Amino acid sequence: MSETGRKTKRITYNLYDRGRSHSGKDRSNVDMKEMINRINDPMVQDMIKSGTFYGYNGHEIRRRYGMNPPDSVIIDGKVVYLERSIRTLESYAEPNGDVTHVHEFLENESGEFARKQYLARAGGFSSAQNYKRAGLSLIPVGFYGFDYVMQPNYTTNVGDGQLFDGLAIPEEQDGLVASFDDATDIAQLSASDAMIVHLLEQQILRDFDNIHIQSQLLEMNGQALDQIDTLSNQLHRKERREALQLQRKQDLYSGMIGEIRSFDSVCEEANELLSESDLTRMRLSGEKPKNKESKPRIFKSMFRFGG
Repeated sequence: MSETGRKTKRITYNLYDRGRSHSGKDRSNVDMKEMINRINDPMVQDMIKSGTFYGYNGHEIRRRYGMNPPDSVIIDGKVVYLERSIRTLESYAEPNGDVTHVHEFLENESGEFARKQYLARAGGFSSAQNYKRAGLSLIPVGFYGFDYVMQPNYTTNVGDGQLFDGLAIPEEQDGLVASFDDATDIAQLSASDAMIVHLLEQQILRDFDNIHIQSQLLEMNGQALDQIDTLSNQLHRKERREALQLQRKQDLYSGMIGEIRSFDSVCEEANELLSESDLTRMRLSGEKPKNKESKPRIFKSMFRFGG
């Protein structure tokens, strides 16, 4: 993906290979054939085709408000909009466990934040699903797409776009999802669960505050760079204008300065011109010059002072 693009390349990973040996969540007890069915479920594919298969920054929102969170919630008396960050454009699984997916980063603060992390190869995409227990095995019962997280479970998905499996909420045998949602009555929860709810809500607030602050800083940085460019252009124009003014002044002075000659040579030239003028006048009037060899120094005598 380019610096200005918002769509990831086609990303492929394998359900049977997490790329981890000593960390993350072991998935060897998960029924991967059923996981493939969940990913390829017609309902999931319909949501992808309609452009309504969204994801968030981090899994905290789904942990607190369920796999399909509401658009907004109230935390500490304030309305908080649970802004989505990514839209899944493609997602399908092959019989051998290969999962291929493509995402688009939304044009909002959360989407831009996730896009910057992706370009920096920080974090990756992480799937969200729930399941039922069958003895020691886990049977997937729902696939809800991908979120962008910093510590995913599949290491093959770094910032260049592989998929991670980070959130898997177990489902009780009676079909009730063992997670909180927006309808959860906190007053009815145990002290430990109520504390978890509170911590999740505070983390959600911090995440959105951080995203908003970073967005503002990026905007301010862009405005500062624009102002620097404007000032630089103004300075360049000023320097260019001053250079042109100096050149015009030099050209003007050059035009005012002619050949430098002595006063005597100028007077001599003037006398010659006057003498020729007198001779021409005499010839026209029929007069004869008194002495051709003697030329009066008429012009220079005009500038003599004191006899």
